[in-house]
Amino acid sequence: MTNVSWTTFAPAATADPLPHEALRARIAWLCHLTRAAAVGWAAWMLIAVVWVWTDPAKIAGMLGHYLNADLGAVTSSQFAWGFGVHVAAWIPSAAVAYCICRLFDGYLGGRIFTGDAAAWVQRIGIAGLTTVAVGIVARRIDWLILTSHAELPLSTRLLTQFVVPSDLLGVLFSLFVLAIGQVFRTAVQIVDDNASIV
Repeated sequence: MTNVSWTTFAPAATADPLPHEALRARIAWLCHLTRAAAVGWAAWMLIAVVWVWTDPAKIAGMLGHYLNADLGAVTSSQFAWGFGVHVAAWIPSAAVAYCICRLFDGYLGGRIFTGDAAAWVQRIGIAGLTTVAVGIVARRIDWLILTSHAELPLSTRLLTQFVVPSDLLGVLFSLFVLAIGQVFRTAVQIVDDNASIV
């Protein structure tokens, strides 16, 4: 009886995708939708960056409001550097979308309950944490660049709105995904160990 139950879960390295064919068929539409949403989200984030940074006056006004200060004239070079920082900060977001696409590509290929799938889940969590950290640092750099001509205390430019609620939500989501990936990886390893013993 034990042999039959463990045969159902083949080792990750030699798993035959056929036992999961029914599951794969049922989630195929969701996999395609999730991949499209991930790519669309990454593209939307980049478009939003470009769109916001086409209006220098609005950027200066928003930042002045946050800092409760009149920043005066901000030069075109300051905006160019600030825009460059924001585009660079978008790269980890693209990495999140890439990892999501790879995970669901694997699901479509029948690699569902495998170490490979668990690893991609963990990579999504790591990329998410990186995205949040880079976003926090990028905001600080942007503010330093755009206020370099203003007479503001360094503490104001560095510490004002250091972390926002969306940062904490991103950390929470990323840690959740990272934990789920670790649970999946551990489960796969336990199944592999038991299958090798049997």
